Amino acid sequence: MDIVKEKFTLEDNLIGLFYKAQHSKEYQAKLLKTRLTFPLIWSALVIVLFIINDTISWFGIILLIFSILWFFFYPLRYKRLNIKHYRKYLENKKKELGDSYTEEDIFYLNHTDFKIYSDGVELSIPISRIEKLVELNTHLILFIKAGGLIAFNKTSDNYDRFDEYFKYINIPTEQDLNWSM
Repeated sequence: MDIVKEKFTLEDNLIGLFYKAQHSKEYQAKLLKTRLTFPLIWSALVIVLFIINDTISWFGIILLIFSILWFFFYPLRYKRLNIKHYRKYLENKKKELGDSYTEEDIFYLNHTDFKIYSDGVELSIPISRIEKLVELNTHLILFIKAGGLIAFNKTSDNYDRFDEYFKYINIPTEQDLNWSM
């Protein structure tokens, strides 16, 4: 058994949460819906204005340009809005937990389970309950089948120990090295 103390920051948790959210079907569906709905409505309005006036007005041209810009730039805005939402969520969680919130957890790594000890609470996760490990360019994100996740920063002093452990327990691994927040 290997015992490792690891520090986590709000940014580590934010990266894990946002990565999971961005790859969810709900996120993709809402993005696509909003990305297409407004430009289609504005384009329909331009067509109605053209039919009524028999010419395209400046207002119609501006709406068409705005529709095109919306289609291409809305994903960036949506991403920023979600990051802001998750950052606020994590800050509120930190305030809720108050003194019981710790930035340093102790991990017990063995071949049957993955134990986390944090401020008097011990959580044991059987290896069979670990869904996958995703390697990003800056983090390792451990997905747990119950829906949770843990994001390990690659700049950590313990990164090599975690990396070796995850390879040793032979969990499915994916790489997404080009992903960035």
